Amino acid sequence: MSRIFPVCPRRGFGKKIGECLGAALLLGGLAGTARPQASRPSPVFTQVESYIQQRQYDRAIALLQEIMEKSPSDPVAHNLMGIALTSSGKPEEGNVHFQAALKSDPEFFPALKNLALNELAMHRLEAARSHFEQVLEHAPQDPVAHLSLGEIHYAKREFGPAVDEYLKSAGLFERDPRMVLRFARSCFESNQGQRAAEALEHLSPGADGRSHFQAGVMLAQLEKYPSAARQFELAKKDYPDPYEVGFNLTLAYVRSLNYPAAIQAAQELIAQGYRKAELYNLLAEAYEHNNQTIEAYDALRTATQIDPRDENNYLDLMALGVDHANLELAVDVANIGLRNIPNSYRLIMQRGAVRAFHGQITPALEDFEAAAKLEPKRDLPYFGMCMALMQKDQTPQAVEIARQRLAISPDDYLLLYALGEILSRSGASSGHEEESVQLLERSIRLKPDFATARAALGKVYLRRGEDDRALVELERALQLDPTDLTPCYQLAQIYRRKGDKERAAELFAKFEKFRDEDRERHINRNLLKLLREGEK
Repeated sequence: MSRIFPVCPRRGFGKKIGECLGAALLLGGLAGTARPQASRPSPVFTQVESYIQQRQYDRAIALLQEIMEKSPSDPVAHNLMGIALTSSGKPEEGNVHFQAALKSDPEFFPALKNLALNELAMHRLEAARSHFEQVLEHAPQDPVAHLSLGEIHYAKREFGPAVDEYLKSAGLFERDPRMVLRFARSCFESNQGQRAAEALEHLSPGADGRSHFQAGVMLAQLEKYPSAARQFELAKKDYPDPYEVGFNLTLAYVRSLNYPAAIQAAQELIAQGYRKAELYNLLAEAYEHNNQTIEAYDALRTATQIDPRDENNYLDLMALGVDHANLELAVDVANIGLRNIPNSYRLIMQRGAVRAFHGQITPALEDFEAAAKLEPKRDLPYFGMCMALMQKDQTPQAVEIARQRLAISPDDYLLLYALGEILSRSGASSGHEEESVQLLERSIRLKPDFATARAALGKVYLRRGEDDRALVELERALQLDPTDLTPCYQLAQIYRRKGDKERAAELFAKFEKFRDEDRERHINRNLLKLLREGEK
């Protein structure tokens, strides 16, 4: 029952920056109305500024035209004219006046800054970058210039430099949720996950639903699932797709191990009329982990009815049957699934696994052979055959199949394990023990977290009297798969020989309980688990 969160969408860049920095354009201009040598701004310029602030652009432009008739090269007048024209929706004309101001006074950096902001809003990134860098030569700490360079780096996917510039903006990026998201994404993409998560935690609750949704997706990608759930909850208020946000909220709760909340979120979607197989599948996962097995069965059955051609729902229902020692149900589910999807390689493989450990070895072999015909390039059916034949004590045939397939796929860690395990079980007297060790060691080199191969190798080492090497492999196997306590028996033997009677007694007790309660269940589902792992 696995799902993934959607990839955080990247939205349009140029228009967003224009919206975010429009106010900064005006403020930047007003900050530099007076000439450097003037003690205070002219009253007429103060009047122009007032018109601009009141959005009376026509009156501001008319007054500036009168000023420029008398002083055609005045940089302050040109700068204010550029602001007025840009604010009235004429950025190209505004740029002409910013450039005229700089031509009159190359040191009049407010006009340079406004020109750069205009270029950024028009998505002329290289020109804007060059001009903002010139601004920083005049004012190295200018927060708007640093913020703008951060936005430019982000647009060009230069995420590390973007982070640096955002951080130099004196917190300006925190004023707009969209910039917070871009800062967080820059941190995420430059392997600064913790900083990204911290930024998203401070996203304003008043941000729009889309912003909260994107924050939730990013936090989920960072595996901060409780925080992701909070963002999805906030997104529900106005996110345009209630199902998308609700499904992701349910998924975040499942990943947070908050199963009651996940069940409630899923049920709310169902009550709203959403009847989707993936939703019922996710609800089943929450039910199962919440010890509501009957409800989990019902949810998965509903999923198979909604989408009878989705093999995942049948596979999950089979796994539920195996986990609860209901192997007959698992086979029945496979048969129902195969009636709807007759050539499902995965369903045939999983049915073979269930049949093998249900003692139905011949039908299991038939399933694995059928799967091999459907997917002749896959090695997994041959692994299944080997394990089933080993269960049937047909060792020579299992060895032959494994060797033939390894000649084709010498680096298949499952086949290496299978042959190593088969040769190991034939005993030291067979003369294959050293080959068994080599095969199992190679399987582990290819798949270091393969607990089953480590447990098998530990048993061989123990039989050879190599207690220290056996101890390493068996402890590691137990660590990798805490649900299989079979290695506890061998570990207890080793610790007893080493004089650690307390540890030995503890391990013996765990093994005895496991043997009485869970061992048969674990064995029954082991091949199913290995086959699923091999599909990854």
